[in-house]
Amino acid sequence: MAKQLILLRHAKSVSQFTSSDFNRTLNEKGRKDAPEVAKAFKLLGIQPDIILCSTAIRTKETLSLFNLDAPVQYLDNLYHASASEMFDIILENKNHQTIMVVGHNFGITNLANQLSTTGAAEMNTCGLYIIEFPDGIELHQGKILNYLSPKTI
Repeated sequence: MAKQLILLRHAKSVSQFTSSDFNRTLNEKGRKDAPEVAKAFKLLGIQPDIILCSTAIRTKETLSLFNLDAPVQYLDNLYHASASEMFDIILENKNHQTIMVVGHNFGITNLANQLSTTGAAEMNTCGLYIIEFPDGIELHQGKILNYLSPKTI
């Protein structure tokens, strides 16, 4: 049975911050965009079995606005992870049929590009790729089923 991977880049966050990059919150646009992309995503009828989410504030906020009913693992090592680091984390969870990863650029866009058979364009903030794999999650073997973003819905 085919496996699916959902890659979600966090929504737009504040550019001015007083503490650290890790603690940046969503801005008004991000808080508006995430529920709209979530609504379009839910219309596709896809439900993740597990969600792997960076522990940064903006990724957790984005995920909360999607209001999904799936177990979540918050992982420190997804914060600004490279594509190869994300791939390793996904492979640790390969027993799940549908995996969602909530992360950051440039790693998440690079991962989508490396996983798909056709390559992938840079993800906008709150962009979401749905990639399907015929025989397990492998590099250059995924078919992009959908790309959702505030600009495409």
